[in-house]
Amino acid sequence: MWKSWTNRILGMGLLIFGVSCGEKSKVASDLIDRELFFGNPALASPQLSPDGEWVAFLKEREGILNLHLVKWGEGLERARALTAEKSRPPAGFSWTRDSRYLLVAQDSGGDENYRLRRLDLREPAEAATGLPVAQELPIRKGARAMVMALPKGKPNEALLQVNERDEKYFDVERLDIEKMVRTPVWENREGCADIVADLDGVVRLATRMTKDGGTELMRVEGKKLSKPILKVSWQEAMGGFTFRRGGKTVYLETNVGEGDLSYLAEIDPKSGALTKLESDPLGRVDLSRAAFSEETDELVGTMYFDDRKRNYWKDQGFEEDFLFLRKRFANQEVGLADMSGNDGRWLILISGDTDPGTYYLFDRASREVGLFGSLRPDLPKEKLAPMMPVRYASSDGLEIPGYLTLPYGKEAKNLPLLVMPHGGPWARDYWGFNGTAQFFANRGLAVLQPNFRQSTGYGKKFYAAGRHEWGDKMQDDLTWGVKDLVKKGIVDGKRVAIYGGSYGGYAALAGLAFTPEVYAAGASFVGPSNLFTLLNSIPPYWESVRRQFDYFVGDPKDAADEERMRRQSPLFSVEKMRAPLMVVQGANDPRVKQAESDQIVEAYRKRGQAVEYLVAADEGHGFARPDNRLAAMLALERFLHRHVGSELQKGAPKWMEEKLEKLTKGGAISVEGILKSKTE
Repeated sequence: MWKSWTNRILGMGLLIFGVSCGEKSKVASDLIDRELFFGNPALASPQLSPDGEWVAFLKEREGILNLHLVKWGEGLERARALTAEKSRPPAGFSWTRDSRYLLVAQDSGGDENYRLRRLDLREPAEAATGLPVAQELPIRKGARAMVMALPKGKPNEALLQVNERDEKYFDVERLDIEKMVRTPVWENREGCADIVADLDGVVRLATRMTKDGGTELMRVEGKKLSKPILKVSWQEAMGGFTFRRGGKTVYLETNVGEGDLSYLAEIDPKSGALTKLESDPLGRVDLSRAAFSEETDELVGTMYFDDRKRNYWKDQGFEEDFLFLRKRFANQEVGLADMSGNDGRWLILISGDTDPGTYYLFDRASREVGLFGSLRPDLPKEKLAPMMPVRYASSDGLEIPGYLTLPYGKEAKNLPLLVMPHGGPWARDYWGFNGTAQFFANRGLAVLQPNFRQSTGYGKKFYAAGRHEWGDKMQDDLTWGVKDLVKKGIVDGKRVAIYGGSYGGYAALAGLAFTPEVYAAGASFVGPSNLFTLLNSIPPYWESVRRQFDYFVGDPKDAADEERMRRQSPLFSVEKMRAPLMVVQGANDPRVKQAESDQIVEAYRKRGQAVEYLVAADEGHGFARPDNRLAAMLALERFLHRHVGSELQKGAPKWMEEKLEKLTKGGAISVEGILKSKTE
């Protein structure tokens, strides 16, 4: 229901899904068991069926999150299993418009080559398994198929994006859901990134990156593209295209023009005439989301993520019901997670910085609110710590927004610090529950989450300020955050660690390489160490946005860029790195290949420096398996305890220790393989 956008792709953005299995270890009374943070949630990702009669959601089955189904208003104990995955949860799922089928995406070991299968919820379950009849969509191995749109007027059809013809680009195909047969609709032979269909499922628009780093919008006219009807520069963006009924105008978000912040606009797809509708009433942040009615497709509200979330409603009925819920759940965040096809039933999420969240079912006609379920009901909220918005000046005076979580019940004085930069880098951190930040705050660490330059949401000037600044000013934005907390006496400057995933992993390596005096330890989770090998190995299906990496990170073929990128690659400054390092990697990661971790670990070991290396043979860009995730967090907890003096939960279940030993052995084998290959 919430339509969001980004022309700045997630890049190496990391999604980690914590899950659990097995017995729980005993924990000291002042520490919260690690499994309560990183174990399987009691439920996840609920979605309402369009007819409002059913809720599909993820719930644990034999240690793995699997799809389940329950009727509206019934307890979760009545839910029936729809899948029986043994190794990793489904990657995503979508209801069909007639509420009969679920289209489920799944990959293999984290390789992100998504396959689609259809679950029939009306036919009798298979006698042998008790599960719905499933039919997989045939697709070539190594290709991926993703649901692009589900036209309302054609409930038996779905539009798919498939890269089977050319692994670099996604074509549009039409899926007959009942027959599970796909037919070609439009071949993407010009490297388009964003392909947009109208509400009837007709492909109408496409975007393409330009040589100078900008983006252009064209009409799709048969097999060809029109001349651009809108162009934006490398500093600007556009996205979130949503056709209005009748197809004569299109909503979009863009920041084209003289203003700094992105705004909601409307464009005429024939003439390209652009009309600005709304920007942030407070003039602080970009437009984050626009909400549309499922029944009428009309705009009903906008959302802005500032230090906290702000909603602005355009529909009186939606506003009245939202305010009713705000009053019912005072001092908590109210989120509209999903709704039925007639707007009459809502699935809402009530959450906060010390509350992972609880889902409720809301019937708008009766104003009845019913409990659906909590994500982590056993987590003791009273021991969690508030997340505080902070701002500080970087090396060049640029104001950096971020969030600080201080250990609950401890004096804010001379604390050990964990700097935790987000992935992307074309993303940002938000106010709300963050399990990793809360976990380490519970271990006695202050946790700083900076939204460094090139984070999204703070205007095009802030975003553009990060061009070519990996390891330089983007790194300063972290360093000056540490300096600010040390100067205030909140943090002990000798007990500072840095940890992150994906780009955050790069920032951890860069922190140890370029500011070795700042950090006592660093940990990288699937983080790149060498910008040349990173850019030379990005997934083929990112070819349509490859120019974004060249323009914002650097072009290895450009001599000036090459010199700077070598300086910005932590691998080539390993002789400056003196702090202990921990590295975690998924062997099947298609975004940040294992070689990125292998080479920095090899360089560390050649110099006889302290490094721990964990490799999971069955993971990709983030750990989805329960045992892998918990074992990695156990290792990180112990690593930070040793090097910055954070508190430690004593002991761990036998299965967790065994898994940690296996991951450590995987890292040893990886580096031994490198050394052996170089001597042969």
